[in-house]
Amino acid sequence: MFQVVDRPKLYEQVVEQIKNMIVQGIYKKGDLLPSEKELIEMTGVSRITVREALRLLNEAGVIETHKGKGSFVVVDGSELESGEEETEAYNEQFINSTNARILLEPSVVKEIAVTATDEELKAIAGCIGSKGYEDGEFHRSIIAATHNPVLLQWFDQLNSMETSPAIRSLVPPVRQKSVAAKIAQQHQDISDALMARNGEFAYFYMKEHLVFIRDTYQEYFKVFY
Repeated sequence: MFQVVDRPKLYEQVVEQIKNMIVQGIYKKGDLLPSEKELIEMTGVSRITVREALRLLNEAGVIETHKGKGSFVVVDGSELESGEEETEAYNEQFINSTNARILLEPSVVKEIAVTATDEELKAIAGCIGSKGYEDGEFHRSIIAATHNPVLLQWFDQLNSMETSPAIRSLVPPVRQKSVAAKIAQQHQDISDALMARNGEFAYFYMKEHLVFIRDTYQEYFKVFY
């Protein structure tokens, strides 16, 4: 039986072309990329598509865009040549682990909304930052409020994956500005529900947050690896 063909989005194709040119040495670290107008003419896509591709490359740490000057390559081509098998294995493991967290962590926040002390809830709120990569610290403080060492050990094992060398060449989503702002707001929603002792809301916000993390990483790996 035929299956629906997953066609890459146009901006993903532009990202792939630029990435391949960097890998091939056509554009080296420090080089200026063609202007938006030139990229539109060269690729035959719209300005919106080109801007989305440049935005993704910029957020991932591949290029830096300076107003009035253009976009410059800030990585060596070798940094974009990831081991395909290693990366695919990491991607699969990360998604599976996040799916496991989706099954468990919403229930944890629902429970600690009732059982955690005021001091523990304040400590959780204190872990919220605007940078987004405090994500692990925030979630660990939630797990710690269960006083269950087995859960804490399980979380530490899963959380260590975000520092895996499999994605060391680019900037992972939790360290990207636009994603970090979204994560910080989601953390705030979870914390507010906990402070209000509303387990149902805490459950909903945690599940929404973890699904966002999973889907964002899936898109990231699809585009860059």
